[in-house]
Amino acid sequence: MKPIAERIVEQTWQEVTASDPGQATGEMKKIGEQQPELLSFMIEFTQDLEPHAIDMGIYLFFVVYRIFEKGYEATIPKVSADEIIECYEANANLMESLESAHYRFLERAAEVQLASQPSIIKYVVDAFFEIPEEDVDPLSDEDIGYLFLLLKTVIDVLNTKTDPA
Repeated sequence: MKPIAERIVEQTWQEVTASDPGQATGEMKKIGEQQPELLSFMIEFTQDLEPHAIDMGIYLFFVVYRIFEKGYEATIPKVSADEIIECYEANANLMESLESAHYRFLERAAEVQLASQPSIIKYVVDAFFEIPEEDVDPLSDEDIGYLFLLLKTVIDVLNTKTDPA
């Protein structure tokens, strides 16, 4: 399936940012009804993080899900817990195997691995490295790596579910 265009990613992110908290809460409830396993995955796997890292992870999850809805203008089939865990374990194994890899190899592996939805991955990575507001603690490198793993898993399973092939 064709990757979601950068303009849709940007437009969706701006819409989510501009929405009021009540609207966002209602949208999150809808996601919970449509994708209970996926939302549970994010909540359960972030519960031991610092509150600001949890907030960032859930916010980015919400934006990523809305990007897929908007990008493919379709209801996304339910993702099962088995699909999520299988994808998470594959991503964790990949990241672990790349820890000691040479920099040039890492660049090439990243291009290949992230090619399915490059604009969404770029958005997530950029969000981690934006300059935080003065009253917000920056995320640790460990939290960034862990949240990236979780969000890459979400992107991969949603990409699989929206790909008709």
